[in-house]
Amino acid sequence: MTELSIKNLSIQNMLGYFQLLAVWNNPIIWKNFKSRLRVQALFHLMLVLIVSAFMTLTIFSGVDRIEADPVQAARAGILPLGIFQWLILTLSGTGRISSGIIHERVTGTIDYTRLTPMSRMAKLLGYLFGLPVREYIAFAITMPFMVFLLIRGQIPLSVIVPVYLVFFSSTLLYHLIGTVFGLVLKEWRMSVLLTIGIVILINLVLPFFSYLGFPFLQYLTIRPVVVEKVFPYLAEGSAWLGNIPDGIVNTRVDFFNWKISTTFFSLLLQGSLIFTLGLMVYRKWENSFNHALSKIYAVFFFIGLQIFCIGTLWPNLTFNPDSTLGQLRVPQGAPVEEFAVLIPMIYSFFSLCCVFWLLYVITPTRDEYRSGLLRAKKNGLLHIGKLTRFDDQAGSLIPAIALAVCTAGFLLVVQTTMMNLGPLSDIPLTSIDYFKLPLAAVVIILYYYVSLEYLEFNKFAVLFLCLWIVPLLVSIFLAVAFEFEESVVYIASISPIALTFISVQGLTTEILRAEEFEFLSNAYWMGTGSISAFTAFLGWRLKALKDRTIEKIKQ
Repeated sequence: MTELSIKNLSIQNMLGYFQLLAVWNNPIIWKNFKSRLRVQALFHLMLVLIVSAFMTLTIFSGVDRIEADPVQAARAGILPLGIFQWLILTLSGTGRISSGIIHERVTGTIDYTRLTPMSRMAKLLGYLFGLPVREYIAFAITMPFMVFLLIRGQIPLSVIVPVYLVFFSSTLLYHLIGTVFGLVLKEWRMSVLLTIGIVILINLVLPFFSYLGFPFLQYLTIRPVVVEKVFPYLAEGSAWLGNIPDGIVNTRVDFFNWKISTTFFSLLLQGSLIFTLGLMVYRKWENSFNHALSKIYAVFFFIGLQIFCIGTLWPNLTFNPDSTLGQLRVPQGAPVEEFAVLIPMIYSFFSLCCVFWLLYVITPTRDEYRSGLLRAKKNGLLHIGKLTRFDDQAGSLIPAIALAVCTAGFLLVVQTTMMNLGPLSDIPLTSIDYFKLPLAAVVIILYYYVSLEYLEFNKFAVLFLCLWIVPLLVSIFLAVAFEFEESVVYIASISPIALTFISVQGLTTEILRAEEFEFLSNAYWMGTGSISAFTAFLGWRLKALKDRTIEKIKQ
């Protein structure tokens, strides 16, 4: 191939990428544009225009009359109008994407779209920007009022650009969550409510975990950038907000021992999740029977997510109680160790939830496993007795073990750091107590995986209710009604949720009395042993089921 032909090929590839990004030429966007911007849409757009104008002019005129300062009057209206923009584009737009995808699935339109010669990326962009097209138009209607407030409020571009970059990045992240839920969830009726619930949870609930020492979760929102960039201008010379307390505005993110820009870190974290969610949608467009993530990618995604989490958690793992309390909000005069124990406890729950979600995504159902065997038989590969190890339809035992080992390793890192460099350095631990929490995490993950693959989701939900939730409720009832102590803990220990709490007792030798520590230790081994035995039983039944299925397919 000549040099000229290589250059022509590269130019054609670049033009292809530009055509792909030219969303104004996307037929899916134009289809949604014509269907969602008919006469009936005029009411919604007029309502947005009236509310934006009323909000902007009322706040600006009222504050200007009271303070006689047009700069402060304009700044007073920025936050309310920004919240209105967030409600339009993020909350309403995300719900529209999820409901629109569900409508496409129910009517069968999405299957016809798969057969069109458009590239999968063009289809993704078409639905991503086409379904919420009315919300984008409504957002554009609010922008002239925001531009007026920003100019009159003398807000520089160095503030405006980062805030809106993170705003659109977080909006794209939530829109992709709605797209994934619409494509992946089998219970499609719940996808819209679940999507809106996830967005509200991320923005209104998870940021409060930063007060418990977990600032990682707040960077999934626009909140840190707004607090850093906008709040100083709102409080400057204002009688409404006053001076912002020290420590509220963080100009940098503490990531391990480095200081990173809040805007850069937010874009990096959100961009990583956007890539993962986009990959999930891409795989579903490629083949609706594919799992949303491959097994190998799920493991590496979990590792990357843990690095982000531990990196932002690092200041609270290494802080010196005598000099600084990091980002952990400890009441003055309270024992630091009692609050520091919350860090490995919350971190273990966060890690387990991530592993549970990933295993749910990559674990095949019985029908998927059977279809994989049939495909292998058709291709003449069934003589090896099993599917390819990392095939979508193959079992997830190896990824489950890998995720369990990684979780145990990261928990050991957190514990080791806190005991060597941080607030738990004065707690003496035996070697067994040191490994109790990582061991419990491994047992719980394998228990979850084997139960999910053998019972499938519906039966697993019953098991979850009976063996994960009911023991907790029974133990609480007995504790309240009869004031039991040891018996209550023994009953609760068969629940993986309670076992996670009990596993942390090895870090509380300075807090608990000797007799309390002893029966908690006994309850830990009882819970670990019972869960391990039940996991082994379900694993044996799962293996027998797979062997029978293979023999039937071979016949």
